[in-house]
Amino acid sequence: MSHKLFRITTFATVRLTAAVIALAGIASLVTACGGSSGSGARDDRVPAGAAFMDQAGLAFKPDKVTVKSGEQVYFKNSETAIHTVTIGGKNASGSMKKNDLFAWTAPSAGSYRITCDFHPQMRATIVVE
Repeated sequence: MSHKLFRITTFATVRLTAAVIALAGIASLVTACGGSSGSGARDDRVPAGAAFMDQAGLAFKPDKVTVKSGEQVYFKNSETAIHTVTIGGKNASGSMKKNDLFAWTAPSAGSYRITCDFHPQMRATIVVE
């Protein structure tokens, strides 16, 4: 009787271990593929108080910032996908790899459309006052 109990316990342990390994694998994939969480975290290279947009989860985060003429807006690529900062149809940043940082100086007042050449669904707006 105790022999049968040992087999059941061992089988349950094996199933539990397999489930834990599978969940850990799924969590790793979501993280590696730039899951929807995105960092959105500021970068130490960005001055305190400066406008900041993160490229994470195939989106600009936040998708709108307002600055004064002459101020800089910083863009960081937080994921493995290559991105651009295309402003008014002109690629201003070149191709940005993971952890690249780009600073753009806001010119005269107006509204500037921001996109990514590689991912047209990525859109943002910078309002310059």
